[in-house]
Amino acid sequence: MNANSADRDEALSVTRGGHERLRSEIAKLCNEARPQMIERLRDGHNDGDLVDNSALFGLLEEQARLEQRISQLKRRLASAQIAEPNDDGMASIGSFVRLRDLITNEVTEYELVGGIEADAASGRVSVDAPLGRALLGLGTGQVFQVETPGGGVQLEVLEVNANPVRKVA
Repeated sequence: MNANSADRDEALSVTRGGHERLRSEIAKLCNEARPQMIERLRDGHNDGDLVDNSALFGLLEEQARLEQRISQLKRRLASAQIAEPNDDGMASIGSFVRLRDLITNEVTEYELVGGIEADAASGRVSVDAPLGRALLGLGTGQVFQVETPGGGVQLEVLEVNANPVRKVA
């Protein structure tokens, strides 16, 4: 999902954790960042000439970006629908999957998430990404291939778990 489609008012599938992260970020921006920005603007306004105050203009631009981010997150939250993982052993949004690379034997674990909450560094893979799309509907023991920037990779699904508690690999 690209940034433009994530901002439309269509329903967005998110995990329960992704929904909570959205709510938390909005609260932090509204309750912490916005009051801090107001104080900084007040200080910048008191620093002298309003016509030629480049620091104040920079703060106003920063405030506009903050308000835009809050608005964007609120739109996403308003259109977000929590997708519960299937409890049928098949990979779906919200599922945790353990995979084994059939060439290197490396084992990895991912949570399948909606496009707006993907974060590969945290192990959250979007169901819109090639790996996520390939995993949807697969169960334990299934082998599949997915194209990555480094070439094709053949993987085996070791486990699909709807329980959001991650296991130590």
